[in-house]
Amino acid sequence: MSLKKVAFPYYQVKKGENLKIVSQKFGVDSTKILLDNQMSPKQIKEGAFILLKK
Repeated sequence: MSLKKVAFPYYQVKKGENLKIVSQKFGVDSTKILLDNQMSPKQIKEGAFILLKK
């Protein structure tokens, strides 16, 4: 029996990253990231899990 790897739809923000860096890295509009996650820009900091939809 083999196990299939399931894609994890969330990204964990790494040290030194902020909303601007994450949005540029994945090519997703920063406003869309905030609305999809119902977060403020200050909440997107190291260790936070955010959903990235394209």
